[in-house]
Amino acid sequence: MRLSVCVLLVTLALCCKQANGLACPIVVTESLEFLDMAPALYKFSLQKFNPPSENVDAKLKVKECTDKMSTSDRNQIKLVLVSWWIM
Repeated sequence: MRLSVCVLLVTLALCCKQANGLACPIVVTESLEFLDMAPALYKFSLQKFNPPSENVDAKLKVKECTDKMSTSDRNQIKLVLVSWWIM
């Protein structure tokens, strides 16, 4: 068992491409929508992914919390998202 884990890790290290820390544009756009949109519009926006209803409900509960954040805090998050995307 231990040997197979070691072999797996070595194989992954040698064969996989190096990852970078850049977010893809779709993830950035989705995150910005999450921060900016009204809950009803965001729920409609999520339908493009065809998610299960319990996942949508969970995401909207998290959105309720982030909507309580100050505008300046949300703007700081958006600035970080956009600056990483532009790099």
